[in-house]
Amino acid sequence: MISREEMISLKDEMTPKERSTALARGEAVDRIPLCPILGETMGPLFGVWPREHNHSAELMTKVEVGMYREFGVDGAGIGTGLRGVAEAMGVELVYPEKAVSYVKEPLVKTESDISKLKPCDPERDGRLPIVLKALDMINAEVGAEVGVSTDMAGPLSVVAQIIEPSTMLRWMVKKPELVHEVLNIVTESNKRFIDSACKRGYAVGFSDPLASQSLISLRLFKQFVKPYLAECIEQIKKWRGNEGINLHICGKSSGIWNDMADLGINTLSIDNVDSLAECREKVGDRACLVGNVPPVDALRMGDPEMIIDYCIHDMAQAWDNPGGYVLSTGCQIPIGTPRINVEAFMYAGRKYGAGYKLPKFRIDENDHTWASKNIKDPLA
Repeated sequence: MISREEMISLKDEMTPKERSTALARGEAVDRIPLCPILGETMGPLFGVWPREHNHSAELMTKVEVGMYREFGVDGAGIGTGLRGVAEAMGVELVYPEKAVSYVKEPLVKTESDISKLKPCDPERDGRLPIVLKALDMINAEVGAEVGVSTDMAGPLSVVAQIIEPSTMLRWMVKKPELVHEVLNIVTESNKRFIDSACKRGYAVGFSDPLASQSLISLRLFKQFVKPYLAECIEQIKKWRGNEGINLHICGKSSGIWNDMADLGINTLSIDNVDSLAECREKVGDRACLVGNVPPVDALRMGDPEMIIDYCIHDMAQAWDNPGGYVLSTGCQIPIGTPRINVEAFMYAGRKYGAGYKLPKFRIDENDHTWASKNIKDPLA
């Protein structure tokens, strides 16, 4: 059984920015990029519970900087969460002390309620000003070493916080014009937050759980998700070009991978219910893949040995992905995850992901391929 002392004994030789620069130059780096999906649910490790975290830029900064300095992850920042934009548009949220927020009641209950909706002002409305302030504070503390970014919900996932989800799904089939009307207003709100974040110099990514094939069909994805995500992504590109755009969709997404890649994203993040090997075969030449160690079964409920095995398994599947690979979790790590399990994840990447090099710069099969590492996949 591996000891905690051994796990934390491995240290990085590069900062995340140094690692990113070296990879872009075609060089091998100290270890593969490591970006487990953390956030407010990790606050308790630093004495901060979700309710207070959500309402304090100072506490957001404390947690994010703490996670970077303690674990050494390849990214830092604060997102709007699934409900941040909806709240800024007028949705009332409930904030339990030790659990994530939830919608008190839908803002749109009837068709007539849609006329009351207006795009938000991210500089003034809801908690979005707190998020923007926290981004600046985090950047001031660690921005010289690690890229600072934000993440927001895709338009359909925001709509599901404004309209009760079952009503939204019913309207998508029977009254699609109503959903499109709300989507247009939400997309404008998203674009305004994108402007606020990008003008400050931060990358913007998306999480869009309601776009999952576990919930909607490919036809509905093309109708209600793809065009509005495309509009948001084009807004980012006006500021940043084709740089640093990540898209994560929870649940099953294999049938929409090509559509996701069509959006012009840089990194495609998949849930642990899907296969990295399959994703590599389908779209691995079109995007850097991100994922997908189980956040609950492994990180929350497992032990360090299990987590290390999952990390090796994922690296074996995607190490040679043509578009590159970032070792991550399949979704956000839940509250209650032991500190030692996050350390095990980082240890696995440092030990077994050493010497990573982007495939397009590799000379031959012996030049930093997974086969040349001669490490057996423990889950094969």
